[in-house]
Amino acid sequence: MTTAWFLNAVGLFVTTVGALLTFLYLYEAPRFADMLVSPEAKSAFAKHQRSLSWVVGLLAAWLVIQCLALILL
Repeated sequence: MTTAWFLNAVGLFVTTVGALLTFLYLYEAPRFADMLVSPEAKSAFAKHQRSLSWVVGLLAAWLVIQCLALILL
């Protein structure tokens, strides 16, 4: 039983770190949109990047809550 809990905790921690790193990359990364030529492509890319940042940020926040709950409970 302890092994299953430990593997679950490690898996959740690795997934949380991955989601947080993805969020930081999307939020802080240099803008690829500057290399795009058309203004429509730039605005579409920026919109999709913002949406993806929100989704990954919410996923990372949920995983942090789950990781804390697993450790504390």
